[in-house]
Amino acid sequence: MTTFVFGQVDKIYKHSGEIIEGQIKRVGEFTVEFTYDGEDAVQSLSRYSVNKVFYGKSTRIEDVSSKIEITDDNDWNKVIILEDKQLVAGLKKGDDLKSKTGWVNFRSGNGKDERAEKVLKQQAADVRCPFILLLSDKTVGKSAKKTGSCYKYQ
Repeated sequence: MTTFVFGQVDKIYKHSGEIIEGQIKRVGEFTVEFTYDGEDAVQSLSRYSVNKVFYGKSTRIEDVSSKIEITDDNDWNKVIILEDKQLVAGLKKGDDLKSKTGWVNFRSGNGKDERAEKVLKQQAADVRCPFILLLSDKTVGKSAKKTGSCYKYQ
């Protein structure tokens, strides 16, 4: 009598609809690490790009993150600002964004920074991007300047 054992592959379900098959190595705080079948190189995806993972051996499903929907300009407060490039792995780069508060305003240091952040988020919402990778964050004198790149599900 011959017995065949078929190993179930793990599956990663991305918010974009893509399904990646391979072996999940680790679901961490910020990333999901995996290998493709037949390869040893460990790949990494941002948790933000992954909806859920399916573990083939145990048939367990683990929810990883909820999809952020930006449907109009009023959703700017849903936009997430990220400060680590690793957190955008698996997301698609969009437009570059700039925000600057003028030196003539009646805002405190914190207020300038918050205003510059709000403008960045509004720009991202205009192009329906739920994420911004912050590239620079400067406060000079009485003005604040932030630049970033927006990212969306690919």
